[in-house]
Amino acid sequence: MKGSIFSSLVSITNGLHRDNRQEKDFKYLLSDFKLNQKANNAVFKVNFKKPLNAKKEYYQKLIFNETEYTVASFAKEFPKNATTPENKYSYTILLNKFDKYLNDISTYINKRGITADFNNDDNYIINYLKVSAIRLYAELQEQYGQFSVNTKFSIAEIAEKYFNDETFDISLIEKSTTKKVAAKITLKTKAKPKTSFGYKSNDTSTLLTVLKQINLKIDLLDNRTTVEQLHQLLLAKDFTNTESQIYLQCETTQFSYLVTKLKPFFNGFNPTSIERSGKFVTKTGTLLKANNLHKNKVHNPKEKEEIDKIIQQLQ
Repeated sequence: MKGSIFSSLVSITNGLHRDNRQEKDFKYLLSDFKLNQKANNAVFKVNFKKPLNAKKEYYQKLIFNETEYTVASFAKEFPKNATTPENKYSYTILLNKFDKYLNDISTYINKRGITADFNNDDNYIINYLKVSAIRLYAELQEQYGQFSVNTKFSIAEIAEKYFNDETFDISLIEKSTTKKVAAKITLKTKAKPKTSFGYKSNDTSTLLTVLKQINLKIDLLDNRTTVEQLHQLLLAKDFTNTESQIYLQCETTQFSYLVTKLKPFFNGFNPTSIERSGKFVTKTGTLLKANNLHKNKVHNPKEKEEIDKIIQQLQ
């Protein structure tokens, strides 16, 4: 693989999924592998599950080397004699590079169906790549954020912004100087995952009207579910306390589009929270997963114009 490991691993045409080398091949590569030192200017470190075979270890070390090299290179990008405009320019260039890394990794995860099952080599490697890319973004903000004209994000917010991951384990990336006691406190006070979709408006009747119209237009629900049950679930303060299952009848591409259109009117209505609720069932009888919605995201589903027109009533 040529070029940055952050780009090459997630290339749709030449990425990790094209690497068919055997375990013995990776053991051979590791026998002569030189591991970089941790960058002297590093603020953060990654805490990740130890690789348990040669392929995982090889790629984990490749990603580690590239990450530490990139962090160490900040000193060259921001020389002491540089002017503020020059530093602002350097910051923007690096931020755009890391933004591309994160977006490319997110696209690859969605297209290749990457999950958190670390027994699978590709899942382990891409998840380690994801965490390392988030760390790079955080390192840049932490060390040179004074030259940014953009909004700064916490590690949790970076994960949600690029990967729609609202339950990202922030203990995977911690400050190098953080003591173990402080780390334990952070874990204890970690926010619990949201169990409400968080409808923003007090006018719930309009939402019910919109859902009824959409149900008629695209056969949103099958006859085991009423529009009122869906409405009640979307407004519930804690969806884990509701008994109703939402059986979908429409195409997944249509529902994925509907989720995208409804998302601005909720604080937490997205593929991740839909999967977490465990309440939505596809027309094939399986629980709807976030990856399902991502893979079926299209910009022009059937009845798009009608859906758009109906949703406008919420504005």
